Amino acid sequence: MHTIGTAGHVDHGKSTLVEALTGIDPDRLAEEKARGLTIDLGFAWLTLPGGREVSIVDVPGHERFVHNMLAGVGGIDACLFVVAADEGVMPQTREHLDIISLLGIERGVIALTKIDLVDDEWAELVEQEVREAFAPSSLAAAPLVRVSATTGAGLDDLQLELDRALDAAPDRPDEGRPRLPIDRAFTMAGFGTVVTGTLSGGRLRVSDELTLLPGGRRVRVRGLQSHRATIEEAAPGRRVAVNLSGISVAEAPRGQVLSANDAVFETRRVDARLRLLPHAPRALKPGERLAWHTGTTEVVASLRYLESEPIPPGGEGWVQWRLSAPVALAKGDPYIVRRLSPPMTVGGGTIVRATTRRLTRGDAAVLRRLDLAATADAAEIVLATIEADGPISLRDLAQRTELGSQLVRTEVNSVRASGRVEAIGGSLLSAAAAANLRTQIHEAVAAHHHRQPTAGGPERTELRAELKLEQALFAALLDQMEENGELALGGSRVALPDHRVELSAAQEAAAARLLRALDAGGATPPALTQAARQAGTDATVIEALSAQGRLVRLTPEVALSADRYGAWLDELRAMFGRQTEVTVADFRDRSKTSRKYALAFLDYLDAQAITRRLGDARVLLERGT
Repeated sequence: MHTIGTAGHVDHGKSTLVEALTGIDPDRLAEEKARGLTIDLGFAWLTLPGGREVSIVDVPGHERFVHNMLAGVGGIDACLFVVAADEGVMPQTREHLDIISLLGIERGVIALTKIDLVDDEWAELVEQEVREAFAPSSLAAAPLVRVSATTGAGLDDLQLELDRALDAAPDRPDEGRPRLPIDRAFTMAGFGTVVTGTLSGGRLRVSDELTLLPGGRRVRVRGLQSHRATIEEAAPGRRVAVNLSGISVAEAPRGQVLSANDAVFETRRVDARLRLLPHAPRALKPGERLAWHTGTTEVVASLRYLESEPIPPGGEGWVQWRLSAPVALAKGDPYIVRRLSPPMTVGGGTIVRATTRRLTRGDAAVLRRLDLAATADAAEIVLATIEADGPISLRDLAQRTELGSQLVRTEVNSVRASGRVEAIGGSLLSAAAAANLRTQIHEAVAAHHHRQPTAGGPERTELRAELKLEQALFAALLDQMEENGELALGGSRVALPDHRVELSAAQEAAAARLLRALDAGGATPPALTQAARQAGTDATVIEALSAQGRLVRLTPEVALSADRYGAWLDELRAMFGRQTEVTVADFRDRSKTSRKYALAFLDYLDAQAITRRLGDARVLLERGT
């Protein structure tokens, strides 16, 4: 399914021609019929000679309604550009042609209308004028057909040329990311709110759950129609009317976007290429406010240059737009800018990043990233983003690249298979970055061994804080390095595989005295500093006992011998054999200790992922069984 949009100066016969082609009057408003002037968008459809069914969006030609024209041409596959033979090229002919060119619409047919009102000589002169005006535009190669909606002359030829123009138009891709920019919303008796637009990105089905952006309102599709026929499913490229449940017509105005998955992003700042028209009166000023159009949306935006010099008329460069209100859009969307006073189209371009922060002007690194985002293929964009921003989650990567989760997942699998990216602990990072992190961990542990040779290595929590790593990534790196034989993990400490803790005879005797002092306290052992003083030992011996697993420090001052710790752990597991949850009071009573020791013991088990706190109780984790 394809969509054709009209363009052309006011009163050049666009709506009359559409009605002659389709039998449908696109002027639906009473004021339009009374004045004989198209004010808002009109819609019709027909079947071309080749059997292709197409939708037609008819746009107003008057300069006061260019904003409505822009809402209609954003999603078209080809343009039916109308020029009246009795008037020739007029101001809105040129402005509409600028807009079509800025939007990159290259397929179309020029209809030289009202041919019955002029003679052949005059028609030849007007045709030559049209060719000269269209020569620098995206429609320079478009065929021209002389037609009369009144007599029917040329209508068959016009349909044949429209068919040929669409032969070269690719089908809209189905990326599983449907989006529908709303160009009309109304209430239908017995049905409620209905919105219309041209679908892209993916299929819509009855009962689909969608998001209305900006705002994030969730809605459901109650029904679908296309060309007044009820359908169960709409494919990309189709004009579709969507009956929505749970929302009023006032909540779904033109400019809103119906979206599923991550098809569009809500934003108030975008990075973009800007091309200024050659006949723009001057370069735009930094901070200048303009009317900014994309899809069916119109807002006011202020300009910020990202390159060192302003863009001259006919030039192109990188800019950032700050939008006056949130807009739903996506990477690759085209946009148009018009001066506010006097109103005129001055340029346009393509959105390269829809979710962005304030960028530094003239920063070479920033400009390189923008060039990459604009020109590289998806795999290179994914790889470059991981290299620059990793470690990064798959979800954040999809949002950062704005390529969509499905495409990003495919490209991540590709770059992982090539060995350039690793997935560790739910994060993606380049192979070089992952190797660097493993080196940092190894060096930090080795440095700790050098500083404290009788200690068992750094505590996990201290090592993670030193390296400033996220918990899941850090834990996964440790597991990976242990599996590769690069680390030895014992309890809460991390060591190199060849690290050995050895005590002298005197230190060993002091260690034995310390353990006896702790065990002598039974279920309420003395504070560690007190027991160490009694035993005549020091921090070096305490560290060595911890490294050897003979001493377990629940807190800096609460410690148990390995035997006492093992006995308590056996008691706790026996309790879990009879009950699913254990409170501090339960364990206190079972082990005949105090609340202080019971709480320290259970908190320690939480930190070791043997138990997990759930309200006032603990549950046993599978890892600890």
